[in-house]
Amino acid sequence: MRETIQRMPPLVLLALLATLMLASGCTKDDKALAPDDHEPSESASGGDDVVASVGTTFISRQQLMDRLLASYGSQTLRSMMLAEAVKEEAGALNIEVTGEELEQELRWMSQGYENEDNFYRTMREQLGMSREEIREDARYRLLLEKLTTYNVEVSSDEIERYLGEHWAEFQPVRQYRLSKIVVQTDELARGLLDKLGQGDDFAELARTHSIDEFTADQGGDAGWIESNDPFEAAAVLEQAARMQVGDITGPVRTDQGYAIVRLDGVSEVQTRTEEDIRLEAKKLIALGKAVPVGDMEQALLDKYGAVIVDQALRP
Repeated sequence: MRETIQRMPPLVLLALLATLMLASGCTKDDKALAPDDHEPSESASGGDDVVASVGTTFISRQQLMDRLLASYGSQTLRSMMLAEAVKEEAGALNIEVTGEELEQELRWMSQGYENEDNFYRTMREQLGMSREEIREDARYRLLLEKLTTYNVEVSSDEIERYLGEHWAEFQPVRQYRLSKIVVQTDELARGLLDKLGQGDDFAELARTHSIDEFTADQGGDAGWIESNDPFEAAAVLEQAARMQVGDITGPVRTDQGYAIVRLDGVSEVQTRTEEDIRLEAKKLIALGKAVPVGDMEQALLDKYGAVIVDQALRP
């Protein structure tokens, strides 16, 4: 299986920390505001230094910076140092990530989402990362993979054997566009099915009756769900596999309750050619044979003399 390379913290956080440090002069004279502190500090009693207030308590820019540094400082600093070490090593070895490689990686990352815009929107909502920040994060990971596997040899026989054992992992992903109404009792579910049969609006019934907090406000729309999604009830996916687009079925018993399911669409996502699949298999084999990524990162930091000067930021 592919070794997961730990991603850098969202670049939004890096930028925020850098901005705060520049604005404050990187000093640590103010004590960070603890959850039980209620007295405003002198530096936060008013003026441009105040970034927030709660009742009679003021929070200064310096206090915010200290809290961020205490929580994320060492991790963020290490990530910044790693980015520089990886850049140095890639330059020394004339290794780069091509535009085509980056686009292919992003296509694979966005599989399982309705479209590219939906993928980027979800990443912004969940991670606070912009489109460009996601691209830079992906570029960094690809570059680190290339460095990690630089001297690793993979034979054609190894690729064939790997594909024979893992072929299912490279097959097209079947997806269902589902809408759901989830209620607590079988009786209520059957009553709603009768209403749907009489022409009542599915979305309105979902907003009114569904207890599924993730879909109720969207009129029951659950979006595109992969056929092997571990977060969706197996019984729902089994029903979807037997349905035609437009069909409504239920009640389907789940851990949440009783679901009424409508199939709104079916698709199979395959963005990889046979050559792409072989290249991916080769990379996975190489990563499995290479030194652990954590060891590689530390070796690069050591090679380029990375030193943390501030004792407080050492892990």
